[in-house]
Amino acid sequence: MNFVFGRRALPLFSSAIVDQVVLSGTNFLVGFVLIRFASDRDYGLFVLVQSTLLLLASMHNSYLSGPLAILAPQLSIDERWETISSVKQTQRRLLRMIALPILALPLIGYLTGILNGLLSSVIAAGIVATWAALRREFLRSVLLIYQRPYTLLRADSVYAVSLLIGVATAIIIGKQIVVGATCALFIAAWTGAAMAHRSLSVDPGWKSLGPVAIWPQIRRLGLWSLIGSSIYWFLGQSYSYMLATRLDLRAVADVNATRLVLMPAIVLTIGVASLLGPSAATWYAQIGIHRLVRRLLIFVVAVGTLEVTYFAIVWSSRQWLIVGLLHKHIQDQDRLLMLWAGVAIIALVRDVLQCALIAMGRLKSLAWQVGLSAAIAVLLMWYGINWWGAPAVLIGQIVGELINLAGIIFLLRTHIRQPAVPHPSSPSAFPDEL
Repeated sequence: MNFVFGRRALPLFSSAIVDQVVLSGTNFLVGFVLIRFASDRDYGLFVLVQSTLLLLASMHNSYLSGPLAILAPQLSIDERWETISSVKQTQRRLLRMIALPILALPLIGYLTGILNGLLSSVIAAGIVATWAALRREFLRSVLLIYQRPYTLLRADSVYAVSLLIGVATAIIIGKQIVVGATCALFIAAWTGAAMAHRSLSVDPGWKSLGPVAIWPQIRRLGLWSLIGSSIYWFLGQSYSYMLATRLDLRAVADVNATRLVLMPAIVLTIGVASLLGPSAATWYAQIGIHRLVRRLLIFVVAVGTLEVTYFAIVWSSRQWLIVGLLHKHIQDQDRLLMLWAGVAIIALVRDVLQCALIAMGRLKSLAWQVGLSAAIAVLLMWYGINWWGAPAVLIGQIVGELINLAGIIFLLRTHIRQPAVPHPSSPSAFPDEL
């Protein structure tokens, strides 16, 4: 990493780390108060809502925000902003068209007796929370494309404060806490999106709806990205549903309570990867794959050192954190902690290195290999529960993640060994996806 890059990147990524500290701290506090003051049923249902929201946000980002982040740096300044403005308007219109009819489903389920009042209320609140979250995710991606981490930090701070106030209010009211907490997700996402939208409307200012020349490229890249992210959800998030189906909501609460203790490191990985995604697309166009991979490896070492240090601190104080602070007694506590630490470290390496493949548009290759990884992982989770109990879902994740990581390293080695080619200068320069 040269001096110029370090001088420019340090403020950007320092702000990103602070942003992830805010989000990580918020997620920890939300999980903490729900574990302390809500029932295992309420906390388990809230985790299922969050997992579903994460799936839909991942699908949305994969189909729309991710391809846009790859293609936008290749456009002129004016064309880039006109395209983003038009995509924003289209996304907003489609979300309204989809969300309103879906809201009728929980009402129908309640009236027909398929759903009870609690479940129908949670589903309805989850739908509106997802609508707001997808708007917020797109606006966050725009801020990342334009490398405005300070604006992003302000918007995420508004989101964090709103979520904490909302969950605290639900705890104080004390009735149907999971419904109140899910409504808090909606309020927080809406306020965070409004903050980001207002900032972008001032600078550079939204433009009127016009044609989007790169829609074919967005759809082509987005198709394989959507397939890959949907399959990956089964690898990384379906464990909560599997535990609820094979065991009970207590097992869901135990596994996720353990994850909560390591949440700061996990969210740091997610945040760094989300910032590296748009940045890697720009760097690839500037410096090529060889230097890009070396640059990404520096981030792996730097962030990995922080996370390993955090894991050591958590392990040495695990009894105080879980029993004393959370007031939670978890079966297989130590095993779950070690397994979650393994999942987090492997995920860090995978998330950072795959930014290079995404920058090159190698989404089809990623989709195929994550499909194989997820299939093996889910099978191991399903049958492993009979042998290992709840820890089986993390053992399956680790095996699947290692297979996926091995595939990423193989693809990168293949491209690095190839002779250097001119950097892509147009959205059509993605032969793997054609």
